[in-house]
Amino acid sequence: MDLFRRYGVYLTVVILVLVGLIFYLVKDGFGSDQEAKEKARQERMARNSDPTQGNESGGEGGDGGEGIPEDGATPEYILEKYLEWAEYPPFSRPMSILNHDLAFPFIIETSPDYTIDAKTNEPTGYVCLFQPKTWAVIGNKDMMYVTLECRDKARNRVKVSIDSHQVFKEWEGQRFGVVSASVNDSGTDGDQTRGDNIHTFSWKPQKADWGQMSLVAEITYGPENLKTTLTSSFFSSPSIPAEFNGVFSDSLQDGSLIVRAVVNVYKKGKYHLEANLKDEKNGEYIAYAVYDGDLVSGSNEVEFTFFGKILRDKDLDGPYLATSFRGHRVNLPIDPDWFNQGAEGLRKIQAAKTTEPDRELVLPYKDEYKTKYYKVESFSNAAWDSADKQNRIRQIKALQ
Repeated sequence: MDLFRRYGVYLTVVILVLVGLIFYLVKDGFGSDQEAKEKARQERMARNSDPTQGNESGGEGGDGGEGIPEDGATPEYILEKYLEWAEYPPFSRPMSILNHDLAFPFIIETSPDYTIDAKTNEPTGYVCLFQPKTWAVIGNKDMMYVTLECRDKARNRVKVSIDSHQVFKEWEGQRFGVVSASVNDSGTDGDQTRGDNIHTFSWKPQKADWGQMSLVAEITYGPENLKTTLTSSFFSSPSIPAEFNGVFSDSLQDGSLIVRAVVNVYKKGKYHLEANLKDEKNGEYIAYAVYDGDLVSGSNEVEFTFFGKILRDKDLDGPYLATSFRGHRVNLPIDPDWFNQGAEGLRKIQAAKTTEPDRELVLPYKDEYKTKYYKVESFSNAAWDSADKQNRIRQIKALQ
């Protein structure tokens, strides 16, 4: 009893600290799990194609298995997820900063290369980053810049020497050498700082340099003069089929926000275009919209529909910022009408061949267009509906 009186206060404090620590750890683990589930949900909801397709047999769906029962994806589960996704149309989807590829569509983030010793086949402790400035070079006036740096175990930048380098066009599993890139660490030609051991490669495409490209560099790095080969990839679209000219307008139509963009088309065809919508006050991402259709040569006005229920669910008044207008001309050798032509259409599909990439990139519009002021209550709160949606619901219910 004397010991308890003497040390009781300290024991109580220790117990409270331990209890608090356990609670924090449990809460932190729970929070991380919840964050992962929320990220998976937002990725699923941002998809513009049905994420439940393929789940009927318990196979992979679009949500990475998040919440799927152990005995497979039940019809009830599939219907629940589909109804959640199908509150909004495929051409207008909610998004947030967690949808990184949508929020930053012009950036490609590459993972660092943890280098391996060629003699021992063991990790060297060094890491190298070969990073394109943008995911694509568009037009024959644009330049692709790719930076290269290596760091040691303490993550200090080390000296790098470029032994050789070559740009290749990737096509059907083969590489074809194209016009060379230049490289420097002198603070010129795209390089930011002279002598900082960050080398900058600059490359301008020729007319034939269309498609997936790779930049391969042989380097020597570190005080041990280690050697390795690094590869960086990007897309090249030197011929511009169309461009956004910066003329926009907006209106409320059928309960949704319509943003119209004028596109100057130099090559007619089928186009896939996208645009993002943000809150003007705090920059929060709200939605992105998709346009798929035929455009003729000359000036075309394209409508992006930001579905009313997305705006209502986000509960944000206007004005809004429309931004990151982007897209491509579809360059497939198959005409969609062939699928409706029976045996003759099948013959055409099987015979179709191409020597060209499947897309030509539209020159994007990266600035922001500010819409008029809107009260969020002016938009419709009704869920999306269509014949395709009802057919899908009947299809899933037939599995029960």
